[in-house]
Amino acid sequence: MEEHIVLYHGADVDSALDILNNGLNTERLLAMQTGRPVQIFPDWYTALDPEVAWFFASLSPGDKGRGYTVIEMHLKISDLEELFARGLANRSIIRNVPFVAEQIWFDLAAFEFLNARAEFRPYRE
Repeated sequence: MEEHIVLYHGADVDSALDILNNGLNTERLLAMQTGRPVQIFPDWYTALDPEVAWFFASLSPGDKGRGYTVIEMHLKISDLEELFARGLANRSIIRNVPFVAEQIWFDLAAFEFLNARAEFRPYRE
């Protein structure tokens, strides 16, 4: 059995439910981020630690009083390595936050691949 990595993404409840039910969608992501600069690029970010994802979830631009949450993305390590090699994902230190943490950034062009290969689940402690 191939080894997997679990990555965490913080989002408002509606966005999280949309990802869990329909997968990642470029148009929906871009529409939500328009006029609400929360990150440098309109791509998709995950954390290696659920607490970091909770921090970013609390900053979710789509939170309209319904709250925020964290979802898990389970992905084969070989699939993640393929995305790294293709330049569609990158692991980096998170800057300008009051803690030390890393993130994995995914280019919008990786969405089709992730929807086909990753498993999105609600976060479970």
